[in-house]
Amino acid sequence: MGVAGVASIVASSQRDDIAFASRYVRERVVLPPLSPGYEGEILGRLKRLGLSREERAVLFYVGDAEVAFVQRYRDELEPYFRFLLPSAEVGGALLNKSLFYDLAVKHGLPVPHTEVFADAAEVRQRVDSLPFPSIVKPSFNWDWFWRTPVERERFPPYKRALRRFDSKEALLEFCEALPRRGSGFLVQSYIEGSDEGITSFHGYFDEHSKCLGRFVGREVRTNPPRTGESAYSRTVHDAELVERSIDYLTRIGMRGIVKIDYKLDVRAREFKILEIEPHFQFWHLLGAYAGVNLPLMAYQHQRGAPVSADNGYADDLHMLYLINDLRAFWGGYWRTREWSVRSYVRSYAKKKYYRVFDPGDPLPFVRSMVGFVTRRIGRVTASRGKAG
Repeated sequence: MGVAGVASIVASSQRDDIAFASRYVRERVVLPPLSPGYEGEILGRLKRLGLSREERAVLFYVGDAEVAFVQRYRDELEPYFRFLLPSAEVGGALLNKSLFYDLAVKHGLPVPHTEVFADAAEVRQRVDSLPFPSIVKPSFNWDWFWRTPVERERFPPYKRALRRFDSKEALLEFCEALPRRGSGFLVQSYIEGSDEGITSFHGYFDEHSKCLGRFVGREVRTNPPRTGESAYSRTVHDAELVERSIDYLTRIGMRGIVKIDYKLDVRAREFKILEIEPHFQFWHLLGAYAGVNLPLMAYQHQRGAPVSADNGYADDLHMLYLINDLRAFWGGYWRTREWSVRSYVRSYAKKKYYRVFDPGDPLPFVRSMVGFVTRRIGRVTASRGKAG
């Protein structure tokens, strides 16, 4: 929204959220942790915030947990805020990977073969029928936000816990170590190929599932490689994928903001859908720089204003998350020789913007760097204390 010069109110559970430092922020609201025990308090604070506005503000949500909260309390929030969500059935399936597979099959969406399990005992009973290579995923992302020191010692953070399995033995060992979650987990066919085969459709759909704006992006590198979040990304044009994406999303009755993650299945010669995300995210910053500002379209549409629906955008415009990209290179791509030092450095010659650094709005970057240095010092101090 800042790219369009629209001021915002930021509400976050993180007191040191770098968004608080932006010059485009007019008001800052610190919320309790986004967990079941605090949802009533969060809802109350948001209602009071809504009452303080002369008109209903447009609500933006930037992660699975946030959009899940809005879905649960949509009836209570609608008198105070403007937002557009898919139906409860579709919205619930988009957040639950186990339910999403059923939704995709029902509507004929191309997805990797997936099987859902309650626990490792079920995996052991059916392991002979599973395809390899495979990948294990939680039903909900937050199921793998580890809760105890033992879990954090046993497993890496969520994205790093996602990995390829080539044998029944390795798969069973991993599943048997997983802490039990009521929602279970799923085992999915692993799609071979580099991260540059990961392509994403981004769009905004009105209440009649009509696409008002869209663009397409592609990964250059992710952290960690293969299963991680974007580190270096770019815009691309793919008219056929746009047409297919709009068709898929119309089938399920999509409304509001959306992203489809695809990966090219070379053997099947088609893009397979990895997930569909119904929330706002960093990709929209790249889209805005390229010429398609989806958050602005959502803001205009939900306020009943004319929507700037020009879908022309710059091709091969890059966005860099520098810290993540450096980690991805030294911790992964350099070791596997997918990127040499020379090819890595040359990749930065493209026209690009930065995920955090903006010379016109530098304070979020400054706060980010201060936080990074502070955390590094804290870790070094803690390790020295243990050694002593």
